[in-house]
Amino acid sequence: MNPTNRFLKFALDLYLGRRGYRASLIAYGLGFWAFAGGMFLFLTWPETSSMTAQVLRATLINGGLLVLVLMTYPIIYCAFKIDDETRPKSQFRRILEPTIVGALAPFYVMLLVASFINSFAGPILLGFN
Repeated sequence: MNPTNRFLKFALDLYLGRRGYRASLIAYGLGFWAFAGGMFLFLTWPETSSMTAQVLRATLINGGLLVLVLMTYPIIYCAFKIDDETRPKSQFRRILEPTIVGALAPFYVMLLVASFINSFAGPILLGFN
């Protein structure tokens, strides 16, 4: 099996919740920190002329938001799957964490669409202004 197929299988298993609650929550956290890093660059260098900084900022923001949106389903699914050994033992955490993730998901989808239009689709549709 080549490395690309291994990565795609891992990503699909992660998205479908086959890797467990803990792995899904870690991926969600990594997506959050990628988004936070991109927003940090956006707030510290709002009008940068460096193309590298703009590409890094857009990649971190959009990639982080995409991971946040995609990891919503496996977190909710695995938190209530009875045979998952990696889910929290505390009933409070099993209910609270997926509730917070699910409540924030529409906000992240809205930010993802707006950021994608601002970073990629807007300049293409408006003729690179």
